[in-house]
Amino acid sequence: MEKDLTMIKKIEKFQWLASVFVLLLLFTIPIFIRAPFPLHVLIMVFLFSTMGTSWNILSGYAGQISLGQSVFVGIGGYVSSVLYVQFGVSPWIGMLAGITTAMAFGWLIGKPCFRLGGRYFAIATMSIVQIAYIVVTRWEFIGGARGVYFPMKNWGFLTFSFRTKTPYYYISLMMMLIALGAVFYIERSHIGYYLKTIREDEDVAKALGIDVPKYKMVAMFFSTAIAAMGGTFLAQYLLFADPDSLFMLSVPIMLLTVMGGTGALFGPLIGAAVLIPIQEYARIAWSGSGQAIDQLIYGTIIVGIIILQPRGIIGIIDAVKDRVEKLGQSTEKSETHGVA
Repeated sequence: MEKDLTMIKKIEKFQWLASVFVLLLLFTIPIFIRAPFPLHVLIMVFLFSTMGTSWNILSGYAGQISLGQSVFVGIGGYVSSVLYVQFGVSPWIGMLAGITTAMAFGWLIGKPCFRLGGRYFAIATMSIVQIAYIVVTRWEFIGGARGVYFPMKNWGFLTFSFRTKTPYYYISLMMMLIALGAVFYIERSHIGYYLKTIREDEDVAKALGIDVPKYKMVAMFFSTAIAAMGGTFLAQYLLFADPDSLFMLSVPIMLLTVMGGTGALFGPLIGAAVLIPIQEYARIAWSGSGQAIDQLIYGTIIVGIIILQPRGIIGIIDAVKDRVEKLGQSTEKSETHGVA
């Protein structure tokens, strides 16, 4: 027993040290890598990890499988963009306005949709994306199908517009850390235990006295806020906001999270770290050939990992850890018997 506790403490210490090392490494990367494309790939990893984390809170922890996460990404991107282009409001203030609007919209659609379960909830959220897409493409005040394009001037922190990739790198990194910090808090608070209970069995959760509608809405608020934050960043990074760029991301966000591991803190980050570089480099290498080889590779990897381990890459890592632990225990037993 004491040996097991000592081993657990050593593992936890190693994990913390490894996390600190990786964090320091991430903060120093732009010092050594200045080429735009590698920094762009890392920015996309951080951004999609953030948006994947938003989906993971609602679907991975609370068990409400959503196909409409891009609605909140789009709200964040469009609200901040329209406020900046039409009224001159700083995108940082626009980000807060986008988060507030997304949370209000999440409450509005959450009330009726949370009464549905399983596939019906997923279908309802997918329908909301389609409705939102049609509305945005026909709303001329916000640019319609053309979208909103930012003026190429007033570069700087206050306007959230930069000439180089480095500031975007650090902002996207900080956003990802904020999203992971929110999930870290959820996991270690009563909210996380309640959400996992709801995910496993709502009837049991109700029998235990958990206010199921309330905590589903709590998950929705966390999820929408993080998604809207990511949407604001994406619009500022692209220097435009249009329906196709912001409202068609639900499936990629879901896939990378499922591949990394749903209901796990680092699942979205692992999924993004594997898929986004493959997607970006394959797109550069082969998308011009007209054979969609990049999409074929992307899809094959996703299907292969999900077939191999339905829990994603996190499941593969856990399986390897279990084998190592069992091997260590069997070796320890054989040594004990040998001494005896």
